[in-house]
Amino acid sequence: MSDESTIRRLDLACRFLFDGTPAEQVLRAALADDVAASRLSSAFRAYYRLRSLIPLPVRQLLQRYRQVERTTDWYIPRHFERSLAATYMAAGEAGFPTIHPWPDGARFAFVPTHDVETAEGMRRIERLANLEEDLGFRSSWNIVPHKYAVDRGLLRDLQARGFEIGVHGYNHDGKLFTSRALFNNRVPAINTALEEFNAVGFRAPMVHRNLKWMQALDIEYDASCFDIDPYQAMPGGVGSVWPFIVGRFVEMPYTLPQDHTLFIALGERDGNIWNAKLDHVVKLGGMALLITHPDYLDQGPRMDAYRDLLEKARETEGMWHTLPRQTAAWWRERDHLRLHRDPAHMWRIDGPAATRARAATFRIAEGSSNSLPAFEWHDLPTAAPAADSKASAAFA
Repeated sequence: MSDESTIRRLDLACRFLFDGTPAEQVLRAALADDVAASRLSSAFRAYYRLRSLIPLPVRQLLQRYRQVERTTDWYIPRHFERSLAATYMAAGEAGFPTIHPWPDGARFAFVPTHDVETAEGMRRIERLANLEEDLGFRSSWNIVPHKYAVDRGLLRDLQARGFEIGVHGYNHDGKLFTSRALFNNRVPAINTALEEFNAVGFRAPMVHRNLKWMQALDIEYDASCFDIDPYQAMPGGVGSVWPFIVGRFVEMPYTLPQDHTLFIALGERDGNIWNAKLDHVVKLGGMALLITHPDYLDQGPRMDAYRDLLEKARETEGMWHTLPRQTAAWWRERDHLRLHRDPAHMWRIDGPAATRARAATFRIAEGSSNSLPAFEWHDLPTAAPAADSKASAAFA
Protein backbone atom coordinates (compact mmCIF):
# COMPACT_ATOMS: atom_id res chain seq x y z
CA MET A 1 0.00 0.00 0.00
CA SER A 2 1.02 3.64 -0.43
CA ASP A 3 3.00 5.50 2.18
CA GLU A 4 1.11 7.65 4.67
CA SER A 5 2.90 10.68 3.21
CA THR A 6 0.21 10.63 0.51
CA ILE A 7 -2.32 11.53 3.17
CA ARG A 8 -0.03 14.14 4.71
CA ARG A 9 0.22 15.87 1.34
CA LEU A 10 -3.51 16.49 1.62
CA ASP A 11 -2.80 18.73 4.65
CA LEU A 12 -5.88 17.21 6.25
CA ALA A 13 -6.38 15.56 9.61
CA CYS A 14 -7.84 12.07 9.16
CA ARG A 15 -9.36 9.96 11.92
CA PHE A 16 -10.47 6.36 11.61
CA LEU A 17 -12.40 3.65 13.40
CA PHE A 18 -9.34 2.01 14.93
CA ASP A 19 -7.39 5.10 16.05
CA GLY A 20 -4.63 4.14 18.44
CA THR A 21 -4.35 0.49 17.34
CA PRO A 22 -2.17 -1.21 14.71
CA ALA A 23 -5.25 -1.48 12.47
CA GLU A 24 -5.33 2.30 12.13
CA GLN A 25 -2.31 2.16 9.83
CA VAL A 26 -4.11 -0.24 7.50
CA LEU A 27 -6.99 2.21 7.09
CA ARG A 28 -4.59 5.11 6.61
CA ALA A 29 -2.64 3.24 3.96
CA ALA A 30 -5.85 2.29 2.13
CA LEU A 31 -6.94 5.94 2.03
CA ALA A 32 -3.48 6.88 0.76
CA ASP A 33 -3.92 4.35 -2.06
CA ASP A 34 -7.26 5.86 -2.96
CA VAL A 35 -5.90 9.40 -2.95
CA ALA A 36 -3.03 8.35 -5.21
CA ALA A 37 -5.32 6.44 -7.60
CA SER A 38 -8.16 8.94 -7.90
CA ARG A 39 -7.05 10.43 -11.21
CA LEU A 40 -8.72 10.20 -14.59
CA SER A 41 -6.76 8.61 -17.41
CA SER A 42 -6.17 10.57 -20.61
CA ALA A 43 -8.78 8.39 -22.33
CA PHE A 44 -11.42 9.22 -19.74
CA ARG A 45 -10.54 12.92 -19.81
CA ALA A 46 -11.17 12.85 -23.55
CA TYR A 47 -14.39 10.90 -23.03
CA TYR A 48 -15.81 13.49 -20.62
CA ARG A 49 -14.95 16.31 -23.04
CA LEU A 50 -17.09 14.55 -25.67
CA ARG A 51 -19.65 12.91 -23.39
CA SER A 52 -22.46 15.39 -24.07
CA LEU A 53 -22.24 14.55 -27.79
CA ILE A 54 -22.50 10.78 -27.31
CA PRO A 55 -26.06 9.35 -27.23
CA LEU A 56 -27.00 7.56 -24.00
CA PRO A 57 -27.41 4.09 -25.64
CA VAL A 58 -23.90 4.39 -27.10
CA ARG A 59 -22.47 5.41 -23.72
CA GLN A 60 -24.12 2.42 -22.06
CA LEU A 61 -22.78 0.11 -24.77
CA LEU A 62 -19.27 1.43 -24.15
CA GLN A 63 -19.70 0.86 -20.43
CA ARG A 64 -20.88 -2.71 -20.95
CA TYR A 65 -17.93 -3.65 -23.14
CA ARG A 66 -15.29 -1.85 -21.12
CA GLN A 67 -12.53 -4.29 -20.22
CA VAL A 68 -12.20 -4.66 -16.44
CA GLU A 69 -10.52 -7.54 -14.68
CA ARG A 70 -13.33 -9.34 -12.89
CA THR A 71 -13.32 -12.08 -10.28
CA THR A 72 -16.33 -13.88 -8.83
CA ASP A 73 -16.15 -11.75 -5.67
CA TRP A 74 -14.96 -8.48 -7.22
CA TYR A 75 -17.21 -6.57 -4.82
CA ILE A 76 -15.24 -7.74 -1.73
CA PRO A 77 -12.11 -5.68 -0.84
CA ARG A 78 -9.95 -8.76 -0.28
CA HIS A 79 -6.62 -6.93 -0.45
CA PHE A 80 -7.69 -4.55 2.31
CA GLU A 81 -9.03 -7.35 4.49
CA ARG A 82 -5.90 -9.46 4.03
CA SER A 83 -3.82 -6.49 5.14
CA LEU A 84 -6.02 -6.09 8.19
CA ALA A 85 -5.66 -9.80 8.97
CA ALA A 86 -1.88 -9.67 8.57
CA THR A 87 -1.70 -6.70 10.93
CA TYR A 88 -3.80 -8.53 13.47
CA MET A 89 -1.64 -11.66 13.29
CA ALA A 90 1.61 -9.69 13.48
CA ALA A 91 0.39 -7.77 16.52
CA GLY A 92 -0.40 -11.00 18.34
CA GLU A 93 -3.24 -9.33 20.17
CA ALA A 94 -6.66 -10.48 21.24
CA GLY A 95 -8.15 -7.95 18.86
CA PHE A 96 -8.44 -4.21 18.31
CA PRO A 97 -10.34 -2.70 21.27
CA THR A 98 -12.32 0.35 20.23
CA ILE A 99 -15.73 1.95 20.50
CA HIS A 100 -18.16 -0.09 18.43
CA PRO A 101 -19.05 1.69 15.18
CA TRP A 102 -22.77 1.92 15.87
CA PRO A 103 -24.91 3.21 18.72
CA ASP A 104 -27.65 1.70 20.85
CA GLY A 105 -26.60 -1.93 20.42
CA ALA A 106 -26.83 -1.97 16.60
CA ARG A 107 -24.71 -4.48 14.65
CA PHE A 108 -24.54 -2.61 11.34
CA ALA A 109 -25.85 0.49 9.61
CA PHE A 110 -28.08 0.44 6.53
CA VAL A 111 -28.03 3.70 4.56
CA PRO A 112 -29.96 3.80 1.24
CA THR A 113 -29.14 6.74 -1.04
CA HIS A 114 -30.11 7.77 -4.57
CA ASP A 115 -28.49 9.94 -7.23
CA VAL A 116 -31.01 11.65 -9.52
CA GLU A 117 -29.20 12.19 -12.83
CA THR A 118 -31.94 13.28 -15.24
CA ALA A 119 -35.32 14.95 -15.47
CA GLU A 120 -36.83 11.52 -16.02
CA GLY A 121 -35.20 10.37 -12.82
CA MET A 122 -36.82 13.29 -11.01
CA ARG A 123 -40.22 12.16 -12.30
CA ARG A 124 -39.60 8.63 -10.98
CA ILE A 125 -38.71 9.67 -7.43
CA GLU A 126 -42.25 9.39 -6.08
CA ARG A 127 -42.70 5.74 -7.03
CA LEU A 128 -39.42 4.71 -5.44
CA ALA A 129 -40.03 6.80 -2.32
CA ASN A 130 -43.45 5.21 -1.89
CA LEU A 131 -41.91 1.73 -2.11
CA GLU A 132 -39.40 2.59 0.60
CA GLU A 133 -42.01 4.21 2.81
CA ASP A 134 -44.28 1.16 2.53
CA LEU A 135 -41.40 -0.98 3.82
CA GLY A 136 -40.56 1.39 6.66
CA PHE A 137 -37.47 2.98 5.09
CA ARG A 138 -36.33 6.50 4.32
CA SER A 139 -33.44 7.46 2.07
CA SER A 140 -31.50 10.42 0.75
CA TRP A 141 -31.94 11.89 -2.74
CA ASN A 142 -28.93 13.63 -4.28
CA ILE A 143 -30.11 16.27 -6.73
CA VAL A 144 -28.12 17.87 -9.57
CA PRO A 145 -28.80 21.62 -9.18
CA HIS A 146 -27.89 22.82 -12.69
CA LYS A 147 -28.89 20.18 -15.21
CA TYR A 148 -32.68 19.75 -15.14
CA ALA A 149 -35.65 21.54 -13.67
CA VAL A 150 -35.69 20.77 -9.94
CA ASP A 151 -39.14 20.25 -8.46
CA ARG A 152 -38.70 22.21 -5.21
CA GLY A 153 -42.16 21.25 -4.02
CA LEU A 154 -41.28 17.57 -4.36
CA LEU A 155 -38.08 18.09 -2.36
CA ARG A 156 -39.98 19.82 0.43
CA ASP A 157 -42.54 17.03 0.46
CA LEU A 158 -39.83 14.38 0.67
CA GLN A 159 -38.19 16.16 3.60
CA ALA A 160 -41.54 16.51 5.36
CA ARG A 161 -41.98 12.73 5.02
CA GLY A 162 -38.60 12.07 6.65
CA PHE A 163 -36.39 11.69 3.57
CA GLU A 164 -33.13 13.58 3.11
CA ILE A 165 -31.95 15.78 0.24
CA GLY A 166 -28.31 16.06 -0.81
CA VAL A 167 -26.48 17.81 -3.64
CA HIS A 168 -25.05 15.82 -6.55
CA GLY A 169 -22.32 17.95 -8.06
CA TYR A 170 -23.02 20.96 -10.25
CA ASN A 171 -24.31 19.84 -13.67
CA HIS A 172 -23.15 16.21 -13.96
CA ASP A 173 -20.82 16.78 -16.90
CA GLY A 174 -17.86 14.85 -15.44
CA LYS A 175 -15.65 17.95 -15.46
CA LEU A 176 -15.97 19.10 -11.85
CA PHE A 177 -12.38 18.14 -10.95
CA THR A 178 -10.80 18.92 -14.34
CA SER A 179 -8.97 21.88 -12.83
CA ARG A 180 -8.85 23.70 -9.52
CA ALA A 181 -10.01 26.89 -11.22
CA LEU A 182 -13.12 25.21 -12.65
CA PHE A 183 -13.89 23.57 -9.33
CA ASN A 184 -13.51 26.83 -7.43
CA ASN A 185 -15.73 28.57 -9.97
CA ARG A 186 -18.53 26.07 -9.24
CA VAL A 187 -18.20 26.00 -5.46
CA PRO A 188 -20.41 29.06 -4.80
CA ALA A 189 -23.27 27.60 -6.85
CA ILE A 190 -22.93 24.22 -5.12
CA ASN A 191 -22.92 25.86 -1.68
CA THR A 192 -25.98 27.91 -2.65
CA ALA A 193 -27.79 24.72 -3.67
CA LEU A 194 -26.85 23.11 -0.35
CA GLU A 195 -28.45 26.01 1.48
CA GLU A 196 -31.53 26.15 -0.74
CA PHE A 197 -32.12 22.39 -0.50
CA ASN A 198 -31.52 22.39 3.27
CA ALA A 199 -28.83 19.80 2.57
CA VAL A 200 -25.68 18.92 4.51
CA GLY A 201 -24.35 16.15 2.25
CA PHE A 202 -22.67 15.92 -1.14
CA ARG A 203 -21.79 13.28 -3.69
CA ALA A 204 -19.77 14.09 -6.79
CA PRO A 205 -21.09 12.81 -10.13
CA MET A 206 -19.45 9.59 -11.34
CA VAL A 207 -17.90 9.49 -7.84
CA HIS A 208 -14.98 11.57 -9.05
CA ARG A 209 -13.34 13.07 -5.99
CA ASN A 210 -10.65 15.29 -4.56
CA LEU A 211 -11.01 15.32 -0.80
CA LYS A 212 -8.73 18.32 -0.39
CA TRP A 213 -10.59 20.55 -2.84
CA MET A 214 -13.94 19.44 -1.42
CA GLN A 215 -13.08 21.04 1.93
CA ALA A 216 -14.43 24.25 0.35
CA LEU A 217 -17.97 22.82 0.36
CA ASP A 218 -20.36 23.70 3.20
CA ILE A 219 -21.08 20.07 4.07
CA GLU A 220 -21.16 17.83 7.08
CA TYR A 221 -20.45 14.72 5.03
CA ASP A 222 -19.36 13.56 1.60
CA ALA A 223 -20.29 10.23 0.00
CA SER A 224 -18.05 10.15 -3.08
CA CYS A 225 -15.67 7.39 -1.96
CA PHE A 226 -16.22 3.63 -2.04
CA ASP A 227 -14.71 0.56 -0.43
CA ILE A 228 -14.15 -1.17 -3.78
CA ASP A 229 -15.58 -0.61 -7.26
CA PRO A 230 -13.37 -1.51 -10.23
CA TYR A 231 -15.98 -0.24 -12.70
CA GLN A 232 -15.50 3.45 -11.95
CA ALA A 233 -13.66 5.79 -14.31
CA MET A 234 -11.70 7.22 -11.39
CA PRO A 235 -10.20 4.13 -9.75
CA GLY A 236 -9.15 3.52 -6.19
CA GLY A 237 -11.15 2.45 -3.17
CA VAL A 238 -10.63 2.99 0.54
CA GLY A 239 -11.25 -0.68 1.43
CA SER A 240 -13.02 0.24 4.63
CA VAL A 241 -16.74 -0.37 5.19
CA TRP A 242 -16.84 2.30 7.92
CA PRO A 243 -16.97 6.09 7.77
CA PHE A 244 -13.94 8.19 8.61
CA ILE A 245 -13.28 11.87 9.23
CA VAL A 246 -11.20 13.76 6.70
CA GLY A 247 -10.60 17.43 7.38
CA ARG A 248 -13.86 19.19 8.16
CA PHE A 249 -16.34 16.51 7.09
CA VAL A 250 -17.24 12.87 7.56
CA GLU A 251 -16.51 10.66 4.55
CA MET A 252 -19.08 7.93 4.00
CA PRO A 253 -18.00 5.39 1.35
CA TYR A 254 -20.62 3.39 -0.46
CA THR A 255 -20.14 -0.31 0.14
CA LEU A 256 -22.78 -2.04 -2.00
CA PRO A 257 -22.35 -1.96 -5.81
CA GLN A 258 -24.29 0.69 -7.69
CA ASP A 259 -27.39 -0.37 -9.58
CA HIS A 260 -25.87 1.10 -12.73
CA THR A 261 -22.88 -1.23 -12.37
CA LEU A 262 -25.01 -4.31 -11.81
CA PHE A 263 -27.80 -3.78 -14.30
CA ILE A 264 -26.23 -1.63 -17.02
CA ALA A 265 -22.50 -2.37 -17.07
CA LEU A 266 -22.71 -6.05 -16.08
CA GLY A 267 -26.20 -6.91 -17.31
CA GLU A 268 -27.21 -8.63 -14.06
CA ARG A 269 -30.86 -9.65 -13.84
CA ASP A 270 -31.24 -10.02 -10.07
CA GLY A 271 -29.89 -8.67 -6.80
CA ASN A 272 -27.81 -11.67 -5.75
CA ILE A 273 -24.62 -9.59 -5.61
CA TRP A 274 -26.36 -6.97 -3.46
CA ASN A 275 -27.52 -9.67 -1.06
CA ALA A 276 -24.08 -11.29 -0.87
CA LYS A 277 -22.36 -7.98 -0.19
CA LEU A 278 -24.92 -7.03 2.44
CA ASP A 279 -24.17 -10.30 4.26
CA HIS A 280 -20.46 -9.50 4.11
CA VAL A 281 -20.89 -5.97 5.44
CA VAL A 282 -23.09 -7.22 8.28
CA LYS A 283 -20.40 -9.70 9.35
CA LEU A 284 -17.89 -6.84 9.48
CA GLY A 285 -20.26 -4.65 11.48
CA GLY A 286 -19.96 -2.13 8.69
CA MET A 287 -22.05 0.49 6.93
CA ALA A 288 -24.16 -0.89 4.08
CA LEU A 289 -24.44 2.32 2.07
CA LEU A 290 -26.10 1.85 -1.30
CA ILE A 291 -26.32 4.10 -4.37
CA THR A 292 -29.28 3.56 -6.68
CA HIS A 293 -30.78 5.80 -9.34
CA PRO A 294 -34.46 6.28 -10.19
CA ASP A 295 -33.09 6.72 -13.72
CA TYR A 296 -32.10 3.02 -13.84
CA LEU A 297 -34.57 1.36 -11.47
CA ASP A 298 -37.03 1.56 -14.34
CA GLN A 299 -37.92 -2.08 -14.95
CA GLY A 300 -39.82 -4.68 -12.97
CA PRO A 301 -36.88 -7.04 -12.25
CA ARG A 302 -34.70 -4.18 -11.07
CA MET A 303 -37.40 -2.84 -8.76
CA ASP A 304 -37.97 -6.38 -7.51
CA ALA A 305 -34.27 -6.74 -6.73
CA TYR A 306 -34.30 -3.45 -4.81
CA ARG A 307 -37.42 -4.45 -2.88
CA ASP A 308 -35.82 -7.78 -2.01
CA LEU A 309 -32.72 -6.01 -0.70
CA LEU A 310 -34.79 -3.71 1.52
CA GLU A 311 -36.73 -6.65 2.87
CA LYS A 312 -33.53 -8.58 3.54
CA ALA A 313 -32.02 -5.63 5.42
CA ARG A 314 -35.21 -5.16 7.42
CA GLU A 315 -35.16 -8.81 8.48
CA THR A 316 -31.46 -8.84 9.44
CA GLU A 317 -30.92 -8.68 13.17
CA GLY A 318 -29.19 -5.60 14.53
CA MET A 319 -29.88 -3.17 11.67
CA TRP A 320 -29.61 0.53 12.37
CA HIS A 321 -31.57 2.09 9.53
CA THR A 322 -30.36 5.64 9.27
CA LEU A 323 -30.06 8.59 6.92
CA PRO A 324 -26.61 9.81 5.87
CA ARG A 325 -26.88 13.01 7.91
CA GLN A 326 -27.78 10.99 11.02
CA THR A 327 -24.90 8.58 10.41
CA ALA A 328 -22.48 11.49 10.04
CA ALA A 329 -23.85 13.15 13.19
CA TRP A 330 -23.30 9.95 15.16
CA TRP A 331 -19.77 9.58 13.75
CA ARG A 332 -18.94 13.07 15.01
CA GLU A 333 -20.37 12.22 18.42
CA ARG A 334 -18.41 8.98 18.47
CA ASP A 335 -15.26 10.94 17.58
CA HIS A 336 -15.60 12.86 20.86
CA LEU A 337 -15.80 9.71 22.96
CA ARG A 338 -12.76 8.29 24.72
CA LEU A 339 -12.15 4.64 25.60
CA HIS A 340 -9.87 3.61 28.45
CA ARG A 341 -9.50 0.99 31.15
CA ASP A 342 -10.10 1.92 34.76
CA PRO A 343 -8.16 0.59 37.77
CA ALA A 344 -10.61 -2.32 38.04
CA HIS A 345 -9.70 -3.32 34.45
CA MET A 346 -13.16 -2.42 33.21
CA TRP A 347 -13.49 -0.58 29.94
CA ARG A 348 -14.95 2.89 30.28
CA ILE A 349 -16.29 5.28 27.65
CA ASP A 350 -16.29 8.98 28.47
CA GLY A 351 -17.97 11.74 26.52
CA PRO A 352 -21.35 13.36 25.82
CA ALA A 353 -22.80 10.35 23.97
CA ALA A 354 -21.29 7.67 26.21
CA THR A 355 -24.64 6.12 27.14
CA ARG A 356 -25.27 5.21 23.48
CA ALA A 357 -21.86 3.62 22.92
CA ARG A 358 -20.21 0.35 23.89
CA ALA A 359 -16.68 -0.98 24.00
CA ALA A 360 -15.91 -3.85 21.67
CA THR A 361 -13.00 -5.67 20.13
CA PHE A 362 -12.68 -6.39 16.42
CA ARG A 363 -10.75 -9.60 15.98
CA ILE A 364 -10.07 -12.29 13.47
CA ALA A 365 -12.38 -15.28 13.63
CA GLU A 366 -11.08 -18.74 14.41
CA GLY A 367 -10.02 -20.65 11.32
CA SER A 368 -9.24 -17.49 9.33
CA SER A 369 -6.09 -17.00 7.31
CA ASN A 370 -4.44 -14.22 5.34
CA SER A 371 -5.83 -15.71 2.14
CA LEU A 372 -9.46 -15.63 3.29
CA PRO A 373 -9.81 -13.67 6.53
CA ALA A 374 -13.01 -13.39 8.51
CA PHE A 375 -13.60 -10.98 11.36
CA GLU A 376 -16.03 -10.67 14.23
CA TRP A 377 -16.99 -8.14 16.90
CA HIS A 378 -17.13 -9.00 20.60
CA ASP A 379 -18.50 -6.63 23.21
CA LEU A 380 -16.19 -5.86 26.13
CA PRO A 381 -17.31 -5.44 29.76
CA THR A 382 -18.00 -1.73 30.03
CA ALA A 383 -18.37 0.28 33.22
CA ALA A 384 -21.15 2.82 33.53
CA PRO A 385 -20.33 6.23 32.02
CA ALA A 386 -18.83 8.84 34.32
CA ALA A 387 -21.30 11.08 36.07
CA ASP A 388 -20.42 14.08 33.89
CA SER A 389 -21.08 12.19 30.65
CA LYS A 390 -24.27 13.57 29.15
CA ALA A 391 -26.30 11.47 26.77
CA SER A 392 -27.09 13.08 23.45
CA ALA A 393 -30.61 13.25 22.15
CA ALA A 394 -31.64 10.18 20.16
CA PHE A 395 -31.99 10.60 16.44
CA ALA A 396 -35.47 10.76 15.02
